[in-house]
Amino acid sequence: MCLAMLETGSKGGCPEVAEVRDLLGISGTARASLFSKDNSFVDAPGVQNDSLWITARPHDISGIKTYFDAQIQGQFASGNSKIYGDLREGYVETTRGDFDFKAGRQITVWGRADKINPTDVWSVRNYHLLVTDDDDQRVGVTAIQAVWNAGNYHVATIWQPEWRTPELPIPPLPAGTSLGNLKAPNGAEQAGVKLDHSGTGTDWSISYAHCINRTPDLALLAVQPRETALGLAYRFVDVFGADAAVPIGNYGLRGEVAYMHTCNSDGLNPLAQDSNLFAVLGIERTWEGAFNVNLQYLFKRSFDYHGLDSIADPSIRSLAEQAELISNQLGANMHGASLRIDYKALNETLETEVAAVMWFKKKDSIVTAKVSYAFTDRIKVILGADIWSGPTDSFFGRLHNTTTAFLEVRYGF
Repeated sequence: MCLAMLETGSKGGCPEVAEVRDLLGISGTARASLFSKDNSFVDAPGVQNDSLWITARPHDISGIKTYFDAQIQGQFASGNSKIYGDLREGYVETTRGDFDFKAGRQITVWGRADKINPTDVWSVRNYHLLVTDDDDQRVGVTAIQAVWNAGNYHVATIWQPEWRTPELPIPPLPAGTSLGNLKAPNGAEQAGVKLDHSGTGTDWSISYAHCINRTPDLALLAVQPRETALGLAYRFVDVFGADAAVPIGNYGLRGEVAYMHTCNSDGLNPLAQDSNLFAVLGIERTWEGAFNVNLQYLFKRSFDYHGLDSIADPSIRSLAEQAELISNQLGANMHGASLRIDYKALNETLETEVAAVMWFKKKDSIVTAKVSYAFTDRIKVILGADIWSGPTDSFFGRLHNTTTAFLEVRYGF
């Protein structure tokens, strides 16, 4: 087989390579980027970030489809360089009559709200990855899904036996405090079901999931004169959810709500999450097919919330504060909002997006601004920034030191 250009039909290209590439359905992007700071809370300015993202969709065999999505990424910073590789997805799927089946490592996202999805209990993220699109932080998890399709109604069941620990952005704890991941419970007990209606009128779904919470509790492991050992404890929860989306004239309305029942339903463990209700209600409109505005109201209710003032022991109160920050349960009732503005121009080769989320209790926020321009079908440049702000005892404000600007060049193949 000759070694030449991989592009089908390229002058001087290699027919054998092009044929194999077409058979395997290979595509992807090579990315080179610079970030002003990484997200590990190590003050090392300037991070070179090179990555290769490859997908493959081989030809169907007897009605069986396969899909693979792999990534290898090198983040190079003074004193904090690392190389990361992952098979994000690798599954087989097929349709038999009214049933769809999918098995293997896959990314499963539930919910119809914009970016903030209370019912999204199955996906896992690696927040340590430096990416210009936060969806690229999702990692796949082995699962088996079966969907029964009855017209506009769909009944989906999922069994997710694999557990992959999320990589969370947790600022350094006080001196003398250590933190590690505790062994998660048996992932084979994770299962869920969803009834979905889509296609005409209002799209909606109701769901139930028995799964391991992607947001951990804190566990106090040991207290020594000079050291306190903590663990991130991932525990089972039961989640009842619903979502809906309906067009009304030029507007679109979206709503999503989930009730999460935790093992701390009485609220007596100050280091564990309270059972809670999380709701998102949004409205959006698009003008001329190019300018989109999406506004959402956020509400989170934590049941049996006692607050830090109810804890007499100052050392336990300090740990409970860290637990509240991880789970973003800083009050019995929390209100917030999100806004996303997107504008496409020059035949959609130029795109500008500004997205922001704020919680009103502490007035902490995250703002992401990006401008991307596609010079050709293959070459795109992205310039932007992620800006975290707020007091250090707030959900977003504690991540202020990870505020970064970035520049990325992508080559598609």
